[in-house]
Amino acid sequence: MSRNVSVVLETWQKFDLEAVKRDLDDKVIEIAKSLEDGDASRKQLIDQTKEFRRTITDDQRKLMAPILKSFQQEVDSATKRNKLMEQVLLKLYKQLIDLPDPVQSLENLQRVQKKAERAQDLEIENKQLRETLDEYNTEFAEIKNQEVTIKNLKEKIKELEEKSEQQVQTKLNEKEKELQKFYSDKEEHLQTSQLDLVKKLGDTESRCL
Repeated sequence: MSRNVSVVLETWQKFDLEAVKRDLDDKVIEIAKSLEDGDASRKQLIDQTKEFRRTITDDQRKLMAPILKSFQQEVDSATKRNKLMEQVLLKLYKQLIDLPDPVQSLENLQRVQKKAERAQDLEIENKQLRETLDEYNTEFAEIKNQEVTIKNLKEKIKELEEKSEQQVQTKLNEKEKELQKFYSDKEEHLQTSQLDLVKKLGDTESRCL
């Protein structure tokens, strides 16, 4: 569409309607003057023909009649052709003289089209930017989700570490209690055995006396 307007605008600029109008103005003036001169010449020719007929004899007049008639017919035919051409030219002149020059309107249209094309380009660019922004937002959301996932994993690891430490400490405490009980029981057993030995030793010594 923009190219079509440019072609039409260039054509009208080359045609130069205002220059054509000025040229037609000059031609119309020339035609008007030519019509006046033609009417005067035709009138003068008619007068000269009449005068010529008066100066010749009847025999000469009869002899010249066909020639004068042919001459008159040719003059009338030429006059008719000229008037027809003049009418065509005047009709064209009347049509063109009131015709507005479309160059300015076409230039305005071209500027509007360029603005519209620029607006369309900006709309396409904005659409691409919005799509890119949406992609960035999606990526940011994914990164945010990854950060949340990493944070959750860290908390889980920390929780497991704390739980593991608690379990180890609990087992150590249980083991310590088991060892304490073991040594306590063993000590008690040793004490009991020692007392039994002392008692037996006392009994043995008593029997020896």
